[in-house]
Amino acid sequence: METFLAVVHNGSSSAAARILGITQPAVSLQLGKLEKAIGFGLFTRTSSGQALTPKGRLFLDEAENVLRAVRKLDDVTAGIRGNELGALTVAGHPSAAISMLPMVVARFGQLFPDVRLRMINRTSEEILSYFPGTGVDVAVCELPRDLAGVTVRRYRLRTVAILPADHPLAACETLTPTDLSGLPFVAMPAERMISHRVRLAFDESGAEYRPVAEVDFFASICSLVASGYGVSIVDIFSARSFAGAGLVARPFAPAIPYEIAVLSVPDRPQSELTSAFLDVLDTCLTTEGSF
Repeated sequence: METFLAVVHNGSSSAAARILGITQPAVSLQLGKLEKAIGFGLFTRTSSGQALTPKGRLFLDEAENVLRAVRKLDDVTAGIRGNELGALTVAGHPSAAISMLPMVVARFGQLFPDVRLRMINRTSEEILSYFPGTGVDVAVCELPRDLAGVTVRRYRLRTVAILPADHPLAACETLTPTDLSGLPFVAMPAERMISHRVRLAFDESGAEYRPVAEVDFFASICSLVASGYGVSIVDIFSARSFAGAGLVARPFAPAIPYEIAVLSVPDRPQSELTSAFLDVLDTCLTTEGSF
């Protein structure tokens, strides 16, 4: 099913093979085994690649649900297996896992070189759906809400405006909605709070907010901006992670916070390690990124 989804999301068996790191015949073989097991065809060949059959489209939703459940089970079993002093499991939503947690993990590792640490990348929705019912000790996510038996620490991270390094506005020390008015803007999806706050800042300044794309992850937004696709506003950690990729970051006024939550469960066997990791995380966030 992972091969099936790779073909769906990448448009062809050859593209899926590159992503999965296997040969195209191996992809075809796995698809053939899957079709034989379920008893119907999944794809028809087109001039531009492969298209789902009607039955394949129905199968797609269920396949994605099954793989989400498998990943959740993998998280649970790994957490149970590592639930011992000297092991720590940290889950992060994509932006945190890419731009923030690596720095925290590295500093924690310097203090506790013998600790075995596992880092999981999941969406905020997935993290909230199963925490704290797994072996995850610390989780970083958006959409903070109260959870029974869970300690929630809330942080308001600073955001910055980002633009291509050769953009004329790179000469400015601070940027405002007026400066970015009418420029192609790479936005977060409209349902995300950060997107709402950015739009509100433009509206209150009388500036033209002109989104040309909606992108789920700050890392992808940074890559698009570095490629010259537009400008944007992201959290300061994401901007720093891509500083050498061809973009520049400038303070943005008015200040727009990006809110995250850090989740933990008190009184677990490795609570001393959890507390130490939370202290390192808190130091990194409050000294380098928070309001």
